[in-house]
Amino acid sequence: MLQLIWVLLGLAFQPGRTARPVGPPAPPPPPAPAVIRDLTHNSQALGGPRVYQAILPGAYVASQKRYPVIYWLHGYEQPDAARDAEVAAYVTAHDVIVIKAGPVETTGTFAMYLPELTDHIDRTFRTIADREHRGLTGYAMGGFMALWIAAKYPDQVGSASAIGNPTEAEVGPDNLEVESRLDDLYANYGGVRTHIVTMGGTALQFYHARLNRIWSIAAPAHEIEAYGAGAITRTLDFHLRAFAKPLPKPASFRHADVFPNFSVWKWDVLSSRKQPGYTVLDHVSARGFRSSVREWIPGGATIPSVRLSVISAPLYQPGSAHSVMYVRLRDGNVRRAPQKADAQGRLAFDLDGDDYEVGISAEPDVVASGYEFVDAAWATAGAPLKLRVKFWNVGAVKSGTTVVQWESPSADVKFEPTTSRVLSLGSGESATVLVSVNCPDKMRRILSIVAAEGANRMEFEAPVFPAGDPLKDFQVVDGRSGEVYLHGVVGTQTVLGDGNGDGHAAPGERFALLLPDGDKWRLGEIFTNDSCVDNTMRLSDSWEQYDHAGASDHYSLALIRKDCQPGHVIHMLARMLLPGGINHEERYFTVDLPVWWRPGEEPRK
Repeated sequence: MLQLIWVLLGLAFQPGRTARPVGPPAPPPPPAPAVIRDLTHNSQALGGPRVYQAILPGAYVASQKRYPVIYWLHGYEQPDAARDAEVAAYVTAHDVIVIKAGPVETTGTFAMYLPELTDHIDRTFRTIADREHRGLTGYAMGGFMALWIAAKYPDQVGSASAIGNPTEAEVGPDNLEVESRLDDLYANYGGVRTHIVTMGGTALQFYHARLNRIWSIAAPAHEIEAYGAGAITRTLDFHLRAFAKPLPKPASFRHADVFPNFSVWKWDVLSSRKQPGYTVLDHVSARGFRSSVREWIPGGATIPSVRLSVISAPLYQPGSAHSVMYVRLRDGNVRRAPQKADAQGRLAFDLDGDDYEVGISAEPDVVASGYEFVDAAWATAGAPLKLRVKFWNVGAVKSGTTVVQWESPSADVKFEPTTSRVLSLGSGESATVLVSVNCPDKMRRILSIVAAEGANRMEFEAPVFPAGDPLKDFQVVDGRSGEVYLHGVVGTQTVLGDGNGDGHAAPGERFALLLPDGDKWRLGEIFTNDSCVDNTMRLSDSWEQYDHAGASDHYSLALIRKDCQPGHVIHMLARMLLPGGINHEERYFTVDLPVWWRPGEEPRK
């Protein structure tokens, strides 16, 4: 053995032999390229076969790993080889599956397709089959539908994004289409992270800025970025971050839906609605909820003729008895009904389309049900605001004194007082408290307010507007013709309103407010909390042919209530949208409108 060792040492130190240099380790081999499969499945929702493309990581076939999924929705845009290559390269370098599906349709049954598609994908591929690892994205109209469908199905999607998307479209089932602005759907995104890539150089930049001013305050987790090189990669990165840190299911949820029948967070809603509109649910939990059916959101008229059935998630002991309170907020009417949970632990609630607060608690349950402005006809951004907030005890027994802590997710929003006491309320009783709110931001468009009582967080929003310039040069159109700009820049002679056409607003008359723009007029959207005015009728004027952004301008057809007295002066704020190519401008004016005499009751001259 010793001899063998000497031999080996001799070989190691032979003259002329050199040791091999030790260098850096060889780089790992590049990942296998993404695998692209064009596939078809049969869709019951859409009534036929649907084509989709699955982009799988190169290691998918050889592994047993499960992957999160990003659904890329596309519209009818032209093919984009560079974009396709960027998506494929991303999947090559990351552990994620991308499913491309479309073309999207905003009306009809396409919105019902997502649950069917995700179920098919989860059965076909090794996915992480939960909402936390499922995202939606898309470009242009595909991006709009990615955000809109995520608002419809927040219980099935954990993240949603869009690149260069319009913010508005006609949506809903056939014959019940309704205008839907993403701006107004912020409350639907509880538990969903959102991300928008804004587009400069087009009118989309105006609409994106308007949306982001609202979502950055009221949506739970919203991100924005400007379009540029690598935007697709950064958008897909957003989804991977969302998969790594998903938002939890909200303790209570809020939802608005254009479909008469729908399910969300395991709650089912059925209705008799045969006209366009929204079913709105607020603060839904095992303790109760608020419901209404409206012509539009957020402030459209309720539709009391609709029969509404709300079936809870399986939250209760099967067969358990509950005392349910229904408070009709319009007039404070209270009714109670004993109800029993079914074999699945669900309760069923029969309502109409009016505005209701529903309580299911055997204990005291004090909830914030609404607010009104005090000493102001509207709220001005940057100015102190006083609110009168109404609370109801919708529980089965009397409450003690309830201490409410006023909060906001925005650090610059301050309250005085910071806490309020709601004194003892009997079951079915209400009370109001005053709170002052101050936010110095003059560009703010919405205030997010939380009335917190222990773990119970009751959130609501108050719209705020820029200060307006006083305006005396306006016209009231009450059933007569006026020359106005429609579709942005088209001068049109049209009849508006419903009255005697004398250019005054009298009790019982409906009118449009015209604001001056050169030698013609523009239709104004008006805001006021004056009880003489029913301002729930709002119409839309499409600007698609002007700026090609799929959006519209809103204007009001307000009604002077019949019991309003002549001579009363209505203080209102009027908003006018001015076309500016890719930079539109919103202008605000304050208007003092005297209520005129009823036809036949005019003062003698």
